[in-house]
Amino acid sequence: MQQVRFSSKWTPVLLVAAASIAGCQYSQPIATPASPREENGPPGRVARVSYVSGAVSFKAAGTEEWVAAELNRPLTAGDSLWTDAGARAELQLGTAVVRLDAYTSLSFLTLDDATVQVRLSEGDLNVRLMTLGEQEVFEVDTPQAAITLLRSGGYRIRSAQEGDRGRITVRNGMAEVSAPGDSFVVHRQEQAELLGTSQVTHTLQAAGPLDAFDDFCAKRDARRSADADRYVAEGVIGRDDLDSYGTWRVDVTYGPMWAPRVAPGWAPYRFGHWAWIEPWGWTWIDDAPWGFAPHHYGRWICAGTVWWWIPGPVRVRAVYAPALVVFVGGGGLRYYIRAGVGVGVGWFPLGPREIYIPPYRAGRRYITNINITNTVVRDPGIIYRTDIAKQRYVNHGVMGAITAAPEDAFARGRPVERVMIPISRNEARATRISGMSAPVVATRDSVSRQPEGAPAAKRPPERVQDRGVVVRHTPAAPPVPFESRRPALEADPGRPPDARRVEDLRGRQPRPQPEYRQIPQRQRTEQPRPAAPPRQTAPQRPAVQPPRVPRSEPSLRQQETRRKTIERERRESGQRGSGRKKE
Repeated sequence: MQQVRFSSKWTPVLLVAAASIAGCQYSQPIATPASPREENGPPGRVARVSYVSGAVSFKAAGTEEWVAAELNRPLTAGDSLWTDAGARAELQLGTAVVRLDAYTSLSFLTLDDATVQVRLSEGDLNVRLMTLGEQEVFEVDTPQAAITLLRSGGYRIRSAQEGDRGRITVRNGMAEVSAPGDSFVVHRQEQAELLGTSQVTHTLQAAGPLDAFDDFCAKRDARRSADADRYVAEGVIGRDDLDSYGTWRVDVTYGPMWAPRVAPGWAPYRFGHWAWIEPWGWTWIDDAPWGFAPHHYGRWICAGTVWWWIPGPVRVRAVYAPALVVFVGGGGLRYYIRAGVGVGVGWFPLGPREIYIPPYRAGRRYITNINITNTVVRDPGIIYRTDIAKQRYVNHGVMGAITAAPEDAFARGRPVERVMIPISRNEARATRISGMSAPVVATRDSVSRQPEGAPAAKRPPERVQDRGVVVRHTPAAPPVPFESRRPALEADPGRPPDARRVEDLRGRQPRPQPEYRQIPQRQRTEQPRPAAPPRQTAPQRPAVQPPRVPRSEPSLRQQETRRKTIERERRESGQRGSGRKKE
């Protein structure tokens, strides 16, 4: 490894132009307006690889290489996982946990704030759904059927190796199964066996006994963090890891704070590496098992020699961020190496109440939400009056807060602690702010790279990769290959191409054959079991008549909501009638 040394001799020659450009670019975050498709910004949630055991392989969207899956990798639409013999994996989505048994192929067809659409080509999947919003969709698509989860609960879904057999088990909750020629509902403690692909039949029976995979999932579910439940918002991915690896305290100024148990010299965003994950761009992947939540939500503050993480408001749904840092240098940070002078890039964590302006394109609503859900902002209007280059940052001059690495090592996803450039306190104070993204061109290693020291990745069989599935909702558009995006990334280093450019690139690609069959609307006619009518305790007004059902049947969730509303109105009218009688 080349020995690197930062020199104060080069501090005055940091590129002032780069800092000035950054100030103009970010001081008015809405100066470059988002297109209508970008108004809400990228998704506010991802899927985190939270557990890996055995040979688990990963394929990034827009690539064909399979690499070993790594802990804390954020997954989004187009990403795929494969668990080989004896392997298991777990994914956290904030409001749900998805677990894979051995020989399981999973990919995300859609993953955003409103829809989770999972493709299960083969294997066993366990889903624990904690909450499901009124307008949210959680769908698992298999070669036999599209399975829509209608309530929070526990579900087990299996697609057999042969490809024409499947099973859905509902321990708690309710699921709708939509298959070619067959649609029905599976209720609590029921199990449905599916047979066929072009024409599917099913048999419904009581749920079978628990097995070793169910026991494994139950043990993982038992991992709860009592303090984190009180101090961290429910949608923060990775909050259940915090109590086991750190200490909480409540500060009079900042509220709940958490400090990890780490060795001296530790600092946020230092022990891990950078990856290029669109649509966000440069994304931090931390090495620590607890490292997801504190590096994608909240803010950091240093008290003495201890770093404390401050989560955002607890009663809101937090918005995921790729890395809440400020970059310095931006192509002008120079350091000595044995062969001469190199170019590096440095960064430090955002502090409490400091504004984060995303380097990727987003609308005003998204920029506001990503700030007010991750820290306390008393005046949201200040977000749009903030000049990044001129703002004073509490962590900028803290000894050891800035981490720097050579630009080529940064772009190749090298572990930062192995290539880190040492920086003194005076040198740190002299560095100039360049923005909230590193102006570094992404490489193929940035997108998908075999982790150092990891065994060769196992590839799923070709029959599994080519197997189509049945869908109910139309999946998101397929990802654009990385090589097709490379010119756009080189033209604007550090910033993902906008939605219009991505659509233009997608239109130039050969039109792929769809890997799914969509169930037509007319087949979704199965009704859930009606609940018992409410008990009448007093004369009441004429019952509220349910609205007429339109020709196109509403979804089961809409019907369930309508039924509950009618029952509530009947109960309320009965209570009012009883009160008048007493008078």
